[in-house]
Amino acid sequence: MNLCNCDLGTAPFFRNPPVAEVPEGRKPIARASAVVGLNSLIIGDVTIGDDVFIGFYNVIRADSSSPFYIGPGTNIQDFVVIHSHPGETIRVNGQDVAVYIEGGVSILHHAIPHGPLFIGYNTYIGHHVSIYGGRIGRNCVIMHHASISNNVIIGDERYVAPGQIVDSQQVADSLPAVPNEYRELNARIVEHYCRLGKAYGQCPELFATWGQRFNTMIGTDLA
Repeated sequence: MNLCNCDLGTAPFFRNPPVAEVPEGRKPIARASAVVGLNSLIIGDVTIGDDVFIGFYNVIRADSSSPFYIGPGTNIQDFVVIHSHPGETIRVNGQDVAVYIEGGVSILHHAIPHGPLFIGYNTYIGHHVSIYGGRIGRNCVIMHHASISNNVIIGDERYVAPGQIVDSQQVADSLPAVPNEYRELNARIVEHYCRLGKAYGQCPELFATWGQRFNTMIGTDLA
């Protein structure tokens, strides 16, 4: 049985192989304005919204728990890994999801957002940030090399300093507001990557839109 029915060299979208935690094999789907860079890999029930930028060498695997949602205007830069603990989900808008990125989120190079996880609108996730389960509010700034774990809930407009460890709800509740100098940081990054994605959409040798490379996969079913 061929679970994928597509060539990794031409399409980074694959159906997940069925396992007990995710018993049905599903393909990712993406809006036409989303772009995905060379050598990124996206597996399983992943929905990718409008104007999403996914750069080079990213791995997004909805194969141990699903579904994943990546909201509009999000940028996932390079060498990012998005996965989730087997069989675990989080409740968002009345539905169980493994990873839910609300939209307008920046996830910088080498970050590891691991579900079950919610990331709210207009939140900035810096270089090498590690997140293992939880809820990150809207308009937050999580600076480089921070570590967040143990399913903590971080409220809206909270700031996590470079290298800070947030491993208890007590620490999460004590986080300060985003400093004034960082309040527009994420908006500037999102605006830049929206423009960059549209420019890269004209470079099919490096980036692909759904219509350019992935159209052959839309009708592909399990053999």
